[in-house]
Amino acid sequence: MKTAAFGNRAYPDVEHQLATLTTPYPDIDLEALRAYPHGTFGRAYAEHMDACGLKPFHVSPDVASELGPAQILGVRYVLLHDAFHVVLDFDTSWPGELGVWSFVSAQRYSPDFDRGVRLARRLYPFLAPGKKAELKAADERGQRLGENAPRLLMAPIETLFGDPLEDARRKLGLAPS
Repeated sequence: MKTAAFGNRAYPDVEHQLATLTTPYPDIDLEALRAYPHGTFGRAYAEHMDACGLKPFHVSPDVASELGPAQILGVRYVLLHDAFHVVLDFDTSWPGELGVWSFVSAQRYSPDFDRGVRLARRLYPFLAPGKKAELKAADERGQRLGENAPRLLMAPIETLFGDPLEDARRKLGLAPS
């Protein structure tokens, strides 16, 4: 919600694509995902959220009706950020966060996200001085993945929770077929 509140704007083609989503704000039920079989994307996502002590937020129909097309990017990204960690195989360490930011920037969603990764590239080496090699590797891997994959934020990623994680990655263009 912070990104929507601060007015992060999508590139026009991204905003148009996001506006065509049937379910821009998926309702993610962790309890249901915990019941999925081991090895599925949904179970891996639930385990990630549990390990990090996180809960997905819910966008009520009332709030959704108040949000305009310009806010879909920020809200959908916040809703799915941790799913990105799982499907991209980046943990939540400084290098993992930089990998996700690099991926998102390479996907060309927003000039704000592009500025965010540039800031992270400068800041994270100071926050994790002993991890410069890991930061560089995660940055390069995230950028490479983002440049070579279809735009993940526009994909119905939340419909793949029942799939084996590797199948979900393949369907999203993140793994060799």
